[in-house]
Amino acid sequence: MGKISRRDAIKFLAAAGIGIGARSLVLGGSSSVNSNEPKYYGRFRELPVGSVRPKGWIKSWLERQAVGLGGHPEDLAYPYDTCMYTGKVPPPAVPNGQIWWPYEQSGYFVDAATRLSLLIDNPRVKELSRKNLDFILEHSGSDHLGESYWGWPSAVVGRALTAQHGATGSAKIADVLTTYLKGEYSRNSRDGYGFEQALYLYGLNGDAALLDIAQKRYEDFFLNDPKSFSHIDKIRGSDPIKEHGVTSAEQLKLLPLLYSHTGNPQTLELAKLLYRKVVGNSLMPDGGMVSSESLGTTAFNSLHETCDITDWSWSFGYMLMADGEAYWGDRIEQAAFNALPGAVTKDFRQLQYFSSANQVLASNTACPRIGPVRMAYRAAHDTPCCSGNVSRLMPNYVARMWMSTDDGLAAALYGPSRIETTVSGQAVTITEQTNYPFGENVSFDIQSPQPVEFALHMRIPEWCSAAAVTLNGKSTETDCRPGTFAVLKRKFKRGDVVELKLPMAVKLENWFGRKALSVNRGPLVYSLKIDEKRVESAQDTEEIKRLLKGHYIQGIPALEFFPQSEWRYGLEKATATGGSKFRVRETRMSENPFANTPVSIEVPLRFLPGWESAWRAIKDPQPTDVKLRTQNPAALPTAAELSPDGQKKTLTLVPYGATHLRVTTLPLI
Repeated sequence: MGKISRRDAIKFLAAAGIGIGARSLVLGGSSSVNSNEPKYYGRFRELPVGSVRPKGWIKSWLERQAVGLGGHPEDLAYPYDTCMYTGKVPPPAVPNGQIWWPYEQSGYFVDAATRLSLLIDNPRVKELSRKNLDFILEHSGSDHLGESYWGWPSAVVGRALTAQHGATGSAKIADVLTTYLKGEYSRNSRDGYGFEQALYLYGLNGDAALLDIAQKRYEDFFLNDPKSFSHIDKIRGSDPIKEHGVTSAEQLKLLPLLYSHTGNPQTLELAKLLYRKVVGNSLMPDGGMVSSESLGTTAFNSLHETCDITDWSWSFGYMLMADGEAYWGDRIEQAAFNALPGAVTKDFRQLQYFSSANQVLASNTACPRIGPVRMAYRAAHDTPCCSGNVSRLMPNYVARMWMSTDDGLAAALYGPSRIETTVSGQAVTITEQTNYPFGENVSFDIQSPQPVEFALHMRIPEWCSAAAVTLNGKSTETDCRPGTFAVLKRKFKRGDVVELKLPMAVKLENWFGRKALSVNRGPLVYSLKIDEKRVESAQDTEEIKRLLKGHYIQGIPALEFFPQSEWRYGLEKATATGGSKFRVRETRMSENPFANTPVSIEVPLRFLPGWESAWRAIKDPQPTDVKLRTQNPAALPTAAELSPDGQKKTLTLVPYGATHLRVTTLPLI
């Protein structure tokens, strides 16, 4: 029996009443036995959400998320404390002139809850998802999804519908989405982004009208409108892309999506130019993209919005599927393992709206951009989009850890997990055992009732120069060049074990014209550990409430962090060139490795007493000591401030995600 098509598998399982079990038997790929399903041109293809189930530390992360920000919308303030998509959201108490944004932000939360409900067994999260999706399915039409009559919010919550459809094969979801997508609604700006759902359905049923929706967006945004930030001439030009960060991530994914579903070479050419341009200008050391609120050039004190961590990782996933470059998997891991945990508290109860690779203060006065409160760790900020969007990233990561190929399966992103799927008509289960990214060994235990031949594609990160693959304890001749996918093709039998070793050497990366260095080991970036004073507030002051525009504390306390140890250190050139001076310390793996980290690096650093920054160590701050003002939390030292006269001492660097305060790009002396 050959491979079954994604569409046929979903139809068969739905008809059989198997429901969510569909996730365990669907294998995509461009070959198809159904004439209605169009050819797929991408290198990899998504499996339904739930095909991959988290294990180990990632499962523990998601369980904390479910009892934190991801499971208690009533504690996150407006609009999460309303009905969201189970009714009509009441207007905000402090109106900003428009009512569309409560549905956008509710859509983020519903999408996150839906995907999370398919990955872990949490009754509360499952009920949140069910209630919202049920209402949408019973109260939608050609110009609205639920009570949302705005295109962009409906595109956001539409992702929850496609995730649920992939898992269950629900004909009702397909009908509701198709009716809505073919209806008339505003086609301007973000409202045109229904192309993601349109191409999802087109990939299953070949409905040309759905493909036309995406083609029209391509013509509008990329070919016909010279004012569009993504116009073809701007893509091919030398200037960096300048646009709102989330808008960019959402719009640009049309290019790799169109290529995967049409094979149009122009869309892939433009996608490669455009995504590389954005990364080249805006990539931060933690994997986030400079976005406060618009894309910008990376600097020592750059910020990124937490929404952008999620949205760019999602967008990069479509590039990974389209062209199969390992580079995009590297970018997703970098953001998921650094920027994401660095922007949240380690119990997933508070988050930053803006986060920085170098932040020596996270308080109600620290933010040097819009809104001084936005660098504090809170459940709600003055613009509350990130409170819902932050919960999408790790479920998205898990869902895309494994993908299907024309000839088998791809381990695209790494972490402890279990996949159940079908290859060439046979059930296959692979258990991935690993402490990655804290450890360098990844083991794949393959189980199948009968021997089955397929290719196992394994991503070799660009940072890994000595990867190796063994099969049942014996070495193989698998090509493991950095930045490629190693392929092991054979007839696998029950109990086969494939071991992938990804040695993690300590490496230094230059930043800001070689004026600073970051210390990396594998996909993790390491930061100077700063002792923290934690100040918890159960109630905001009247001044803070005014700044927050009504989105103040509502059940989960707000947190500020103040430095309690010196942080003005730099790295000498002599130390930077001598790798033997970096000592890696490893301890036992924990369930919450960003709270109790199993890896640290000791490195000799030089104190820079002349470094004059806006913030210095604070011995014992009290909330009343801090006046509301805007300050730059840190700045790269000048040449005069880089005097090497200060004391040299060995200090500890910890994974970026284990910090709230940090210096990540160490000035080069």
